[in-house]
Amino acid sequence: MKKFNTILNYKEYKGQVNKQKSLTVPDQAMSIKTILDRFARGLPVEQFKPIYEENIDEDSDYIPDPRTMDLADRQEFKEQILQEFETIRQQQAAIVGLTKTENEAEKPAE
Repeated sequence: MKKFNTILNYKEYKGQVNKQKSLTVPDQAMSIKTILDRFARGLPVEQFKPIYEENIDEDSDYIPDPRTMDLADRQEFKEQILQEFETIRQQQAAIVGLTKTENEAEKPAE
């Protein structure tokens, strides 16, 4: 048998408190009118996912979605990725240079 909350058996629930820092972007929400208008026209109704700083570790594989970024964030993200790419390219070149040197040292003199 299911229990129902009534005036006689009601127990007050204090709820939850969010202690994480929110990274809410202003003007991210659409008005009800806009949502209904987009839905009626068959256009996608965008849904944004909350992001909290505690959920993003610098060592994790977190990759932000460029579709949710503004132009300045996209440019900064692009520059960061290009810098990481260049660093990896230099590391690979150094490794290839080491292996060439090692291979030349291993060849017997003729």
